Amino acid sequence: MKIINQTRRNFLKMAGFAASALTFPTKIYPTHLIEPKNQGDKFPISYQLRLYSGLLRLYDDFDPFQDEQAPNFEYEFSHPELERLREKYQLDLIAGAGDEWSKALNLMKWISEHVGYKADITSSLPEVCKTLPMNSIGLLEYSFNKGQDYGINCYMHSIVLTEVCLSIGLKSRIVSLNPLNPYDYDNHLVTIVWITRFSKWVMLDSSYHGYLRDSGGEILNPWEARDLLCRHKTIVCNEELVYNGIKNNSEDYLRYLAKNLFYMHSPCFSGFNSATTSEKPWLTLTPKHFDVCKRETYNMKWRAEGKNGNWEKDELERLLKDECYVVGTSSIASFSQKPI
Repeated sequence: MKIINQTRRNFLKMAGFAASALTFPTKIYPTHLIEPKNQGDKFPISYQLRLYSGLLRLYDDFDPFQDEQAPNFEYEFSHPELERLREKYQLDLIAGAGDEWSKALNLMKWISEHVGYKADITSSLPEVCKTLPMNSIGLLEYSFNKGQDYGINCYMHSIVLTEVCLSIGLKSRIVSLNPLNPYDYDNHLVTIVWITRFSKWVMLDSSYHGYLRDSGGEILNPWEARDLLCRHKTIVCNEELVYNGIKNNSEDYLRYLAKNLFYMHSPCFSGFNSATTSEKPWLTLTPKHFDVCKRETYNMKWRAEGKNGNWEKDELERLLKDECYVVGTSSIASFSQKPI
């Protein structure tokens, strides 16, 4: 596990950067420069998917063993506000009498059908976001059954689904998916739920009413999806994949995930209103030999200053020294630990 200093601990608003040395050939021949065949659509989805999957492939090395220094994940089910949430929206009835997987699917479907998705809410409605409670009760009071104009972004969606699952006793937590590029303003957040029957975590994305399967039908979590994408293996999206009620293109969704699956954050404590108030750290899963601190420091500077900032080496070295705090691991076993 690695810990690096940082003054800003809100990883949710960061997109990512990997700093690595790239080795180029001494000569570049025309045959090396292969562009998409369809020049009318210079970067079709399939080309972008292959591009992002290739970046994942270059950084596909993770530790296979448990990281003894990595913190454990904790879950809270007994908060009185979770009880109020469950009763107010009759979540036991919505979840149904099936197994954990069936209940989690029903809850995701309910959220996707009643809560709009507005990815740009923080930029288009900044005054709203300043006062919007970052918990399931506050977010549902703002957005429930009010359409896309009152939609919420993926971070908020993941808070709602995570707390709704916790309220009925399902172990769940948020996972932030982050890209390689330090000049990318975007990342994506989803919920993972522990399913005892599968003996594993599974990914649910209420922003798109989405989940993933491999070619054999097994439900995937984010790190499994990352592995399959980087090896060009088959991933199947559920038929109900939508964007604000409109059927979404599965290849476009996979392209978007491939961009954002470079590294991941997840909170070590999950409970009511915990995403922004808990003092527990977020654990960061990164591939080996990847400088996540450099990526996040560059991204924070880009967000704050853009191309007009001081990008000289001495300034960047100062930022790396003073403004980065990451609790990180390259151990998938630690990031995916079975909940106690």
